Amino acid sequence: MVREGWALVALCLLVSAACGSEGYDKGEDKIAGFNVLIAARQGSRGQVLAHRVRRQGDVPDTVDVYWLHVDSRVTSRFATVTVESKLVNRADRGREAVFTMQLPEAAFISNFSMVINDTLYVGSVMERGAAREAYDAAVEAGESAGHVAQESPRGREVFQIAINVGAEEKVTFQLTYQEFLVRRLGIYEHVISIRPAQIIPDMRISVDLREPQGFSFLRVPDIRTSDLLTDQSTDELSTAAVSRVSPEHYTVIYAPSEQEQTAMSAEGIMGDFVVQYDVIRQEQIGFIQVYGDYFVHYFAPTGLPVMPKSVTFVIDVSGSMGGDKIRQTKEAMAVILDELRGLDFFNIVTFSDRTTRWRPELQVANQTNVKAADTYVNNMIAKGGTNINDAIIEASALLDQVLRHDSRASMIVLLTDGQPTIGVTNTNQIIANARDHLAGNHALFCLGFGYDVSFEFLERLALQNGGFARRIYTDTDGELQLTSFFDEVAKPLMIDVNLGYGQGGSSALQVADVTQTTFSNYFNGSEVVVAGRFPGAPPSNFHVTVTGKGAQDALSLVEDFHLASLAAPEGFVERLWAYLTIKDLLKKERTATEEEQQSRLKERALNMSLEYNFVTPLTSMVVLQNDRQRQSADRVSGDDAGLRYHVKTSSYSGASSGRSWPFWLVASAVVLALLPT
Repeated sequence: MVREGWALVALCLLVSAACGSEGYDKGEDKIAGFNVLIAARQGSRGQVLAHRVRRQGDVPDTVDVYWLHVDSRVTSRFATVTVESKLVNRADRGREAVFTMQLPEAAFISNFSMVINDTLYVGSVMERGAAREAYDAAVEAGESAGHVAQESPRGREVFQIAINVGAEEKVTFQLTYQEFLVRRLGIYEHVISIRPAQIIPDMRISVDLREPQGFSFLRVPDIRTSDLLTDQSTDELSTAAVSRVSPEHYTVIYAPSEQEQTAMSAEGIMGDFVVQYDVIRQEQIGFIQVYGDYFVHYFAPTGLPVMPKSVTFVIDVSGSMGGDKIRQTKEAMAVILDELRGLDFFNIVTFSDRTTRWRPELQVANQTNVKAADTYVNNMIAKGGTNINDAIIEASALLDQVLRHDSRASMIVLLTDGQPTIGVTNTNQIIANARDHLAGNHALFCLGFGYDVSFEFLERLALQNGGFARRIYTDTDGELQLTSFFDEVAKPLMIDVNLGYGQGGSSALQVADVTQTTFSNYFNGSEVVVAGRFPGAPPSNFHVTVTGKGAQDALSLVEDFHLASLAAPEGFVERLWAYLTIKDLLKKERTATEEEQQSRLKERALNMSLEYNFVTPLTSMVVLQNDRQRQSADRVSGDDAGLRYHVKTSSYSGASSGRSWPFWLVASAVVLALLPT
């Protein structure tokens, strides 16, 4: 039973999310993953109670989940997922109820609530600093605190909260997050984690998908039980009910029985439920949706010929690349070299203490040169230090020999597993040097092998030079991770892409707060998405232009739309604009070179996060008792009920950095239990 002296429990759960990056730093003051900070005070005795958060593996005696419902609504690639779980303690003593959910790394949490002891606790978003002040005040008052960091699976973040539940009592958790689905290799993939670690009597996953362009295909593959690319099945999930309501509307329902869950494993379903699809594209200039003062433009042209490319592979052969890393790199390069097209030009630069060119200049990708390059790669030996600066400059000089042919994409692919240790070692200086030498003429893509590399450095390096960064996990499928990355950039369709928006045929810009509109490359199977708003009354006509260079020289698309014909069926567009704008602002903040500019971008991203109730790297979610909102639920009791709330969220993946919020999600929680006499 709850002690009579407990009159109030104030619960503060501070959750800070990642923003579409892939960083991880193992520095002592940069804890990987999620931190939990807990402070509690028992006023009746004046004693300080310290509760060290335990890892999930240390808590085997948890309560039963008797239903888990996931409801997802996907509208024009924008997914809103609500996870609701009810747990019951069937024992005759208090036990710990744990709610755990793995989230996509790009997701923003937008709501969290729970029902405990007939009381509804709801979350709201606040600036992170205020939360930290609350914790510091608790520590200054003499309260103790504990924290723990927990690693996450690749590409995902872990949200976890635990609370003591009395005998025969129940608790309900509800979590909502939102995510924009990114098109890769011609597929949108909606992934929902299902890992309850037990058989659940009532499990149901419902997905409602609406795409005004119409679906070109939709499939539900088998439950994905492994992160390894080598283990992913291409079979269909036969027990999922897929219904085609209309050409623009599908529903998917998956409600596995207890027998079906048991057949998966003794712990039931432990994997990802996946829906894959693509849409029909009829207009080369793309598809536009407008609602109120906001618009979104989806651009993914079809029928364009593949451009030839000039590519220099820059490969780290320092001592730390020895063993599996160098072996997997050799295996991957054999596949990548073989996939080069006959009109492509390429070269290889290896680096450790110094840099070495395979050939003095770029080579045409014919059979003879590809075979010779493969032999060179197979003879690579890992030894020495890491001179990243000189390697990038060397690669740029090679590409400058055939500088930016109008019908040729130019790129550098850098693979490294460590920090710069030779030559220029200051990462800011390396970034500045790369920017000066590449000068916007060559895109730079960075692959970070393992966790010793500074991913924040690689991300800034790539983003400032028209590319992106990707983490390569040190696992048995390292070769496939490398080749899968190259598949995404192997077929450039356009370079120097620029999207413009005006009113009624006028070239004057008539929109505001527009996300990124210029792109170094557009690759086959991807999609460019731009969002913005109309600063005044929406115009009657909307003038859209897309320019760039393709395999057949310059490309220009122009069209005037009647705004009424672009109306979205529902008001999701504003929230999608906010989501995309916050992502864009945080990316610009990471690449800004001036502190004043960084501050402005961060402030604007913070204000939007607060306005739209998004948990981002700049905000925290605070969950407090809401006396005005009560919900019928069974009472929760226990000798120390309310003292051991904690949340865990973390991730490090292959896309948000040695700062406080890299490609993984960082979350903090402060629990203040006020116990008056």
